Amino acid sequence: MYKPKYFKWYEFMPSKEYEPYWLILMDDRILITADEIREYYGVPVTINNWYWGGNLKNRGFREMNTTIGAKFSQHKFGRAFDFDVKNVPAEQVRNDIRKGKFPLITCIEKGVNWVHADVRNVKRLLEVNP
Repeated sequence: MYKPKYFKWYEFMPSKEYEPYWLILMDDRILITADEIREYYGVPVTINNWYWGGNLKNRGFREMNTTIGAKFSQHKFGRAFDFDVKNVPAEQVRNDIRKGKFPLITCIEKGVNWVHADVRNVKRLLEVNP
């Protein structure tokens, strides 16, 4: 079980009720990758911000009954996260993923102003439309 160096439970979970379970709900590959991204760019990475009064709460783990995203979204299995890297355009981050900088990522979304990354079970990097 990987415990992130730079992130706390509330940055991946949609509400306080998940605090005791977050490390078992999130795939280690996502938590490792989040730390790698933070270290690589050296600036804050925003996933969820609801804990501080922001409006983002479904960018990490998503509850099965949520209407946000696809029915079987990788978020619902703890295998995906959406994020922003401070002062780094999403397309630049996607290009770094394409270059293999974060090798655990197996899928990204194209054409959005944030980064979606997941670790679904595929052999090569998939690029999907939202």
